[in-house]
Amino acid sequence: MHDRFSAIRSAIRSLGLRAALGAVVVSSLVVAACTPPPSSGSGRANASLEACKVSAAELAPPATSVGSATRVAGLTGKKITADGSSALQPLIKQTAAEFDLANGTQSTINAGGSGQGLKDVNAGAVQIGMSDLFADAKAPASDAAKLTDHQVAAVVFTLVVNNDLNGKVNNLTKDEIKGIYTGKYTNWSQLGGPSEAITVVSRPSTSGTRATFKQYVLDNTQESAGATLTQANTGAVAQALTQTPGSIGYVSTGFASSSQYGSQMTPLCIDGARPVASDVNSGKYAFWNVEHAYTKGPATGATRALLQYVESPAVQKHDLLALSYLPVTEISTAALAAHTPSKEPAPESFYQK
Repeated sequence: MHDRFSAIRSAIRSLGLRAALGAVVVSSLVVAACTPPPSSGSGRANASLEACKVSAAELAPPATSVGSATRVAGLTGKKITADGSSALQPLIKQTAAEFDLANGTQSTINAGGSGQGLKDVNAGAVQIGMSDLFADAKAPASDAAKLTDHQVAAVVFTLVVNNDLNGKVNNLTKDEIKGIYTGKYTNWSQLGGPSEAITVVSRPSTSGTRATFKQYVLDNTQESAGATLTQANTGAVAQALTQTPGSIGYVSTGFASSSQYGSQMTPLCIDGARPVASDVNSGKYAFWNVEHAYTKGPATGATRALLQYVESPAVQKHDLLALSYLPVTEISTAALAAHTPSKEPAPESFYQK
């Protein structure tokens, strides 16, 4: 009898052990099924966020020198006024100051946005309308026909984010950018980044930079982002970005690499392409444009003399490079053609090598 009970107890223990082992196996399978597979590369859910990286140091200007204007007879006391693109303003403002010093002229250079600059020069309120765009893209055809184009530089723009995203968001695809600017994505976690609300810092409709962004990055997709801050000029965008965690916006590379803002924001790649001259010229990076100084009719008097100085080697090989612009003459033919509307009239040029 004792042997029979021992055998029964052994059988029960064996069955219990197998049941327990079965439970462990089932449990393991459930956990495995519910656990997401590890991501490749960086270990983030979206490795493309780190697929490309560009630092403010890489955007640093290739020169630090400034030009020296030559005195032109008969200009003392003349006034020169300009309004428009805040992306072009640093170049025109700096060179106008050098020109004033040599000639006794008085220049006032404001940054009301490309649309406002074109409107003001057409109305005769200023002598120079600064624009990131060709006039016929921003002004009525009848007004654009009255203006004379002076292509004084090329400017490269970059998307930037607040530094709290540095090392977490360094590259975005165009589809991801469209999603951010149409409100599809409102938190960086939706893109595989940190759990942090996205704040878009944008420009008003008069901005040529915004129009350039919409054309070459958003492919003319209509913007309708969620949390948006609208700033009047590039400097205000840069300041807002440095003060707003989780924010994203766009500025010229000159602002992104400046001593004032460069250390407080992180520039981004777009589809693995960087905002640098080599990627612009190869056609990989499209977020850039020609900078225009429009006059009503051919430039005359002090305005002509100033624009001649801006296009001279004294500026093109010094101030222009020091402020992180590119000479138009150094943009590849293919890249320039891709950013020039068909049948666009040739600009009035004073450039001398």
